[in-house]
Amino acid sequence: MPFGIADLSEVLLQLGLSDTVTEAERAIAQEALRVATGAVVNYLQYNPVLSTHTEFYPQEDFRREGRVEIWEVSDTQAYVRQLSEFVTNELQVQHIPIRSIQSLRIDYDGRFGKKSGSFAASTEKVEGDDYWPQYDLIDSDSKSVCSDGIIRSEGRWPDVPGSVKIAYTAGYTDKELHGQDSVINASPILDGVLDESVRRVLKVYSRMKRRISGFSGPLTTESLGDYSYSTDSAIWMKLVGGSMDLLPETEQKLSRFVKCDMAVM
Repeated sequence: MPFGIADLSEVLLQLGLSDTVTEAERAIAQEALRVATGAVVNYLQYNPVLSTHTEFYPQEDFRREGRVEIWEVSDTQAYVRQLSEFVTNELQVQHIPIRSIQSLRIDYDGRFGKKSGSFAASTEKVEGDDYWPQYDLIDSDSKSVCSDGIIRSEGRWPDVPGSVKIAYTAGYTDKELHGQDSVINASPILDGVLDESVRRVLKVYSRMKRRISGFSGPLTTESLGDYSYSTDSAIWMKLVGGSMDLLPETEQKLSRFVKCDMAVM
């Protein structure tokens, strides 16, 4: 299941099909869950499931913009570095919230890690001294959480594309997604996936029922187990809706979890 926010069994339970389910019903529910999950992730703009990521920054080329000169100091000397005036001391990673950073390295000739010997151990930076995530929360394990994914630097971040390599863990735990954590409640994300999955399944079943019965008007009641059918489930799976299709009430549930992008890195 993509991203693993919700399980198929949870969708079937919501539909009242947890005890007995046909292969066609399972296939349609599985496809509805896949599309609904994709729609929610697309709306959030990140994968909300706790996982580890390795990313390279900047992902835009700022070097053609206006230039500024800044002084930097190494262990043995001070020197001037030229940077785009649009580069700042803030970098925002793709996935939120940040739970920990395993490694952050800066190699001005790193080339997104494709050059031999790039991002050697000597390019490793120290959290707290060279950079620090914008921690704004302590989770139930007494660990710091950076909700907006912003990492600040002692100086300006490089403007050479692919010169910063970050390995970090971000997202919400299974307990947080199920509303079982004492500090962080991310259950609206799970609820949104389940609501959208069920809605898509019911839409397909409604169309199937109308086609079988010849009824063309609106259905006022639904009972998935009251009728049988024999058809290619792949045809009906195409009717579950698109990856951009979310109800306004679902968007409202998800609103406080949406990533607000910065036009910095």
